[in-house]
Amino acid sequence: MLVLTRRPDESIIIAGKIKITVVSVGPGRVKLGIEAPSDVRIDREEVHEKIEAQTDVLTAVASSAATRDPHTNTFVASGADTATIVPATGTESAPAPAPAAPPLPLHSISKYRLPRKPR
Repeated sequence: MLVLTRRPDESIIIAGKIKITVVSVGPGRVKLGIEAPSDVRIDREEVHEKIEAQTDVLTAVASSAATRDPHTNTFVASGADTATIVPATGTESAPAPAPAAPPLPLHSISKYRLPRKPR
């Protein structure tokens, strides 16, 4: 790993086409500005890991689909919080949808709240 020291408004250039500039430095925080061609994808590490995990799942499904019997289907059955991949034979129909969750009382706090009013 290459470690560089930069002050605000100083930059580094990567591969002659990506420019990273230190915008500001605060307590426990550094803001970076990135200039890159539109064909270069830039993600935060946690977002990139989620994308890679989804790509791994899709690759596994595609490879199992290539090696499975052509007379069977693969369905994605969704539950309350998760989706599972369910191999099904050609004689079965799509899996039944999961039962709906009971409605929440109006007084309980839900994660789907309306935004707060501006102060």
